[in-house]
Amino acid sequence: MKYQRTVSRDEFEALIQPFVDRAIACCKRALRDAERASAGTPPSAVILVGGSTRVPLVRRRVAEFFGLEPYCALDPDQVVALGAAVQASILAGTHAGSLLLDVVPLSLGVETVGGAVAKLVMRNSTVPARATERFSTSVDNQTSIKLHILQGEREMAADCRSLGTFHLRGIPPMPAGIPQLEVEFLVDASGILNVAAVEKRSGKRAAIQIVPNHGLSQDEVEKMERDSLLHAREDMTRHRVADLIANARLDLKWISRQFERHRPALEPAYAAELAARIDALRALADAAAADWRSVDPNAFHQAKEALDRASMRLHEISIAASLRDEPPPSSRP
Repeated sequence: MKYQRTVSRDEFEALIQPFVDRAIACCKRALRDAERASAGTPPSAVILVGGSTRVPLVRRRVAEFFGLEPYCALDPDQVVALGAAVQASILAGTHAGSLLLDVVPLSLGVETVGGAVAKLVMRNSTVPARATERFSTSVDNQTSIKLHILQGEREMAADCRSLGTFHLRGIPPMPAGIPQLEVEFLVDASGILNVAAVEKRSGKRAAIQIVPNHGLSQDEVEKMERDSLLHAREDMTRHRVADLIANARLDLKWISRQFERHRPALEPAYAAELAARIDALRALADAAAADWRSVDPNAFHQAKEALDRASMRLHEISIAASLRDEPPPSSRP
């Protein structure tokens, strides 16, 4: 049985509207990403690619979005083939007048203390790309460091895609914060990610190789980008709180240790002030660790800064005692 009917232009445009909207969204994202690198320079021309760009609705929407009429002198069915031929010529070394650069589709980083993500290679970085960052330990006498490699735009590891893990072992026992771990990310021209880590004091090294784009469709990449924008404010706050918890606990450890060691030499009023500020910061850190939403990040930061300022005199006393190489006094003179 043969079925035949006439589709009006209005009906046809209503049917293809979602696909046109999706194409315009891609144009919007491309412009936004390009503005980041080119200071917002508007395009001088828009070339239509693909047979569907012959549809009047598509041409009309493109003209409205870019604010200029699209260039239609080229056959849209041949443009892709022409572009592929030019790129093949560049790769063969016979055409040096143009350059097509691949980019990293999603940011790459490592998990830090508290489950946050430290991004080393940012999304839309041209490949090959290289980035280096220094980290340290958060636990005393740590002899092994686990590096968790992540891909995505969110601020917490749980919301990003895990690419792999590896361990740097054999680090000499040292107090927290003393080891100097240098992590290097290198994305080569083939899109392969090489991660290398070296502890600068001991010279211990480890590395891993990953194909970061494997297994991700374009729809999945776009969803990860949308989620990062949708949850941006919440993610940034959560990341900030996680960093504050880690830094506050490191400060509390060192300041509390020196406070107990030199407390007999401190004036009672100063000792009472330090004790109060230590207790206040510890309470905030514990509350934030239990529920990051339960604390005001600004108040948390201010409490940490207040303790850091108040402890400056304590550090001076500690340094002076170390220089004299004297045991701490058992009581004030």
